[in-house]
Amino acid sequence: MTNLDYLYKPEAAKRFFNFSRFVNKKLGFQIIEHGTILPHRDKNYKGERGQVGFGGIVDAEGRFIRESHIHTGTGGAYEPPLESIQHSSETVIYLGISFHIWGHAITDNLRRVWFLKSEFMKQFKNCPVVYIAHDFTFNELKNVKRLLEILEVNVDNLREIKQPTQFDKIILPDECFFSKTLPPDDYSFPDNDSLERKFTNEYRQMIDQVRNFAMKNRTYTSSKKIYYFYGIRRQIGEERLAEYFKSKGYEIISPEKLTLDEQLNLLINAESFASTLGSCSHNSVFLRDNVEAILIPRRNEYMFHQEALNQVHPINVNYVDSSLSIFYEVVGVYQHVMHCFIISKQLKQFFGDKWNGYEEADFKIFMDYFKSCAKQGIPLNSEAEKYYGSILPDFIKTLFQKQTYAINYPDMFPHWEKFRPLISYQTHISRKGWNTSWIQENQTSNELNQKFYIQAIKVNALRYKVYYAVYYNEVEGWSEKVKAPEQAGTTGKRKPIYGMKVWLDEAGTKEFDILYRMHKFDDTWTAWAKNGEELVSQMVKLDAIQIKLEPRAINLLPQG
Repeated sequence: MTNLDYLYKPEAAKRFFNFSRFVNKKLGFQIIEHGTILPHRDKNYKGERGQVGFGGIVDAEGRFIRESHIHTGTGGAYEPPLESIQHSSETVIYLGISFHIWGHAITDNLRRVWFLKSEFMKQFKNCPVVYIAHDFTFNELKNVKRLLEILEVNVDNLREIKQPTQFDKIILPDECFFSKTLPPDDYSFPDNDSLERKFTNEYRQMIDQVRNFAMKNRTYTSSKKIYYFYGIRRQIGEERLAEYFKSKGYEIISPEKLTLDEQLNLLINAESFASTLGSCSHNSVFLRDNVEAILIPRRNEYMFHQEALNQVHPINVNYVDSSLSIFYEVVGVYQHVMHCFIISKQLKQFFGDKWNGYEEADFKIFMDYFKSCAKQGIPLNSEAEKYYGSILPDFIKTLFQKQTYAINYPDMFPHWEKFRPLISYQTHISRKGWNTSWIQENQTSNELNQKFYIQAIKVNALRYKVYYAVYYNEVEGWSEKVKAPEQAGTTGKRKPIYGMKVWLDEAGTKEFDILYRMHKFDDTWTAWAKNGEELVSQMVKLDAIQIKLEPRAINLLPQG
């Protein structure tokens, strides 16, 4: 049973829950002859961006096998130096990319393990079992290793591929937990990546094996109601959320401090389980049938992994909104992704508490969250209004009435005039190099009148694509245009720039004008230019820039 009544917009969520994630099909395998296994390369390989990076299998013709990455259709191949490729006459069984994140350990790391317990192993029993590591080996994390041991996998016999290696044959088992593209929908959100997760009976059987192990080794515990706590700084306000659950009789559990066996004993004994969505919430798959689960979304999305896990065995799932996470979550571009939790009306209603409005702690948490994200230059997520509905403007209207916050955060309020994605930018200046952090929209990129001239710039905005170029001199003219967040200009050549132009893609220009100006060594600013207009300083060196957006039709927050 899945209860959506305590979400901000229950109707918008229903599309994610009204179909089965179970696929009844017979799994098999494919054989890639003379294929090459490429070890994982991180997201910054050759300047590329993305959370999952590169690596997997390419066939004899160099074509990337889409199913060999962390999710079908993600990642890609790269071209290693020919001399680095090893050659082996072996036939190997490929388990895929291993992730250290616990949620991936429960789902993606297990997606091919079924093969090791299948009838196919009679044919391939003497073949080495190999994998590539995203950022750890199976032996490095005790709980990940222990999960495989419970599934009767001999972890010590698994071989990590550390160098590009061509094998005579690579056995690629089908996935028992996999992704499938969703059709477009009126309630689709950009952060959801248009994927749904599916699972087969083989995955259910592995989860059964873990639950049966927990039942067989079950010991008494007084912890009947448990709250799994992340305990990381990215979850702003979760400490208060945990305290609220504690007041309702929940024991607060920090799972990273426990062994897997200890966690499984807590989970198999639990009568109610609570967590914010993510790796912690995925542990609900180990609960007994029909146990209550309370799951709190972290931001404007629904977790596709979680919806599949909810259907592996029947549990009574209650989704309860208690967040106000209005900034983009962009892993790999920003070092610290933030989520914001307050004590919402929906959460209090779920527990039958009287709602008397937001408390001072809610506003303090929200402003701390806003200040931290703004400092990093993380753009506001324009889709948040769709998710939070009237909750967000009502909260901010009340916040505006709090004089304490107007006094303590005076520099924050200009950002509330319009709801928009923030532009951020960096400059590289002589003798100092790059700014230590991204400068947020409409801020001066450097201190003025220090006579450190600009040599290069980078610009970034996530909702739309941004393009830009710089002007060198009359001989060299304009640089080639680049796309955010690439570098325009040079470093290490003592070569100043004397102009710039910045513009948005077609979708962006429908909603925003992008404006920019430059500060010169003669202590004057140029006029504002916009939307790709050429802005040149007439050969006076530059020491700072400003960039901002002016929305054409967006006005979410209350005025006056």
